[in-house]
Amino acid sequence: MIIVAIGAYWTHVSKSLFDNEQRLLMNDIVGAEASAIERRLSRSLSTTYILAQEIKRNNGIFENFESYAEEVISTIGGVSNLQLAPSGIIRQIYPLGGNEKAIGHNILNDDDRRREAQLAVAEKRLTLAGPFELLQGGVAVIGRNPVFLNQGGVEEFWGFASALIYLDDLLDVTELRNLERRGYSYQLSRLHPDSGSVNVFARSQQALSGNSLSVAVNVPNSQWTLTMSRNPPGSIISRTFWGYLASLLVACVLVYLLYSVLQHPLKLQREITEKTQILDDMLSYDNLTGLPNRHLLSKILANTIAESEHYYTQAAFLFFDLDDFKRINDSMGHDAGDHLLKQIAERLRDAVREEDVVARLGGDEFGMLLQNVESETQVATIADEVLAVMEEPVKIESREYTISTSIGIVMIPSDGSQVPTLFQNADMAMYAAKKEGKRTFCFYNEEMQASVLQQLRIEEELQGALDNHQFSLNYQPLVDLVDDCVCGYEALIRWYHPERGMIYPDSFIPVAEETGKIVDIGYWVIRETCEFIKLRKLRGEVSVRIAVNLSTKQFNDPNLVSFITQVLEDTGVEPRLLGIEITETILMKDVGDAIMKLDQLKGKGITVSIDDFGTGYSSLAQLKRLPVDTLKIDRSFVMDMDSDWSDRMIVEGVIAMAHKLLLRVVAEGIESEKHLALLKKYGCDVGQGYLFGKPVPADDICPSHTVQSRAQG
Repeated sequence: MIIVAIGAYWTHVSKSLFDNEQRLLMNDIVGAEASAIERRLSRSLSTTYILAQEIKRNNGIFENFESYAEEVISTIGGVSNLQLAPSGIIRQIYPLGGNEKAIGHNILNDDDRRREAQLAVAEKRLTLAGPFELLQGGVAVIGRNPVFLNQGGVEEFWGFASALIYLDDLLDVTELRNLERRGYSYQLSRLHPDSGSVNVFARSQQALSGNSLSVAVNVPNSQWTLTMSRNPPGSIISRTFWGYLASLLVACVLVYLLYSVLQHPLKLQREITEKTQILDDMLSYDNLTGLPNRHLLSKILANTIAESEHYYTQAAFLFFDLDDFKRINDSMGHDAGDHLLKQIAERLRDAVREEDVVARLGGDEFGMLLQNVESETQVATIADEVLAVMEEPVKIESREYTISTSIGIVMIPSDGSQVPTLFQNADMAMYAAKKEGKRTFCFYNEEMQASVLQQLRIEEELQGALDNHQFSLNYQPLVDLVDDCVCGYEALIRWYHPERGMIYPDSFIPVAEETGKIVDIGYWVIRETCEFIKLRKLRGEVSVRIAVNLSTKQFNDPNLVSFITQVLEDTGVEPRLLGIEITETILMKDVGDAIMKLDQLKGKGITVSIDDFGTGYSSLAQLKRLPVDTLKIDRSFVMDMDSDWSDRMIVEGVIAMAHKLLLRVVAEGIESEKHLALLKKYGCDVGQGYLFGKPVPADDICPSHTVQSRAQG
């Protein structure tokens, strides 16, 4: 009877252990998946706050919505489209393709969704609507952020800034489908806002079992419930029966049974220890690659910071992601992407020392903690090795892919004494590396923080500068090198800030390019230049061509040709007096489209020049196809021409080649008589540089059509 009692107790303990183990494991898994959904929703819905801020900043007017929305979606990710609904009526969607049916839809009056929309307006906060089937097809959730504008001290409802997230895309950031293949069941549900009944909107193919666990998923102005279960292998009744039967059989062999019973508590203890370790690993390690995850890395970083400050040692943290990883995921599928991440993880583990830590932080982001480093030089050497390792070809399904990365580096503890600060500073350094052209690394410095703040400040002030007429044009003369006469000017923009004085183009043009403001600024330059040409004619001054520079976004704007045509008609300026200058980089992005647009401009009589020639990637085969009139040799070749033999050969060769193609040549950056003499010797047609004159305002241009003396210059 004692032996049977022990056997029964063993069966009961085993069943309880299994149940508790499954409960603990299920609790961690459900919590992790609920957190993944909340994080993705929070990040994706932040796009509505960005749109709302832009609407408020522009007092309800949103220009260039498509380009702005495209940049927001590509930066943050996880969003299928962004919508603007002034007064609750959807007016703009990006991307529009496939979503045309939603245009004109009145959110506040729709029977199925109006309660959630009205709740958002009443509470003045973001509300998540859905999931529900869309007019254009598919099941999605929509975050509606009500926008209120301050009108005379009163907040008035402007409309909604909305972000649409397909349910399938949201579930893709979780491990639910992988867990389903491992025998787990799940369902996502909510209380329907109208009926109050439970609405299940996502579930696994296999139904939930009785032993399930539910966790609340907090979403804006609502609450979802994630419920999961796992059917245990075999039958509990069968296992219990065989447990008692085994006890009776074991009772027949007293000595063996006694030995087994004495050993069993130790076995149970080992199992508990092993299962506890497994649970700890699941919380601290990435399931796909086996690397430490962000949670564990944060703990290690905190310890490293404390040790570095106490023992006066140095460490370094490298933060990087995979360039263009989304391209492989989209073209080859997530399985191929997972295979790639595993290979990268193995390479990184082999590339560092035993005491260093490599972690996967999520998605395609990785972190690397280098312990006890001596200097930045040592860290730079390791970073170079990481870049080289990452660029080794990766074989996926018999095809080879080359992956690159950009690395941001922070030194510990000098660049931060808190873990969040280290992540933030490393992210800024990585962004700086990407701006330098990717495939490189950057160390964090305080100038990066200042640069980010300065860029945000300039971005905020750009629109005001255009509206308040803070921009002006300076003109630099172009001189015919045969008869030493001014044959034209180049219009160069300047920004005279009321508080900070003159801001040079290098400080604000890149920001204008990123925000899309460059298109409006560029059109202002064209109109202002034509007005100046008109003014010179009215004064009776000699008519010469004035050239303006076109940015990439402006050249690609479909309204460019029609705008220039309209401005020429409005001002009565002859097209031959207006020139445009474009860089090689613009032309090489889409040669066919560039040729078509240049043909349209030249057909109207406008002169076309290739600016900064020699710094881009154009070939002779492409150059002879381009309908251009002039090549401008970049000043980098001209400045050292008197002392650098290779620069002289390049300049002479470009001039000879251009003349063979019946093109005129302009040399930029002429600053000395030696430069001038060499260029005349090589047969250059036109010169530009400080030797002839600096860019000056329109009122300072000498009406004479001849070049002043060098001394006066």
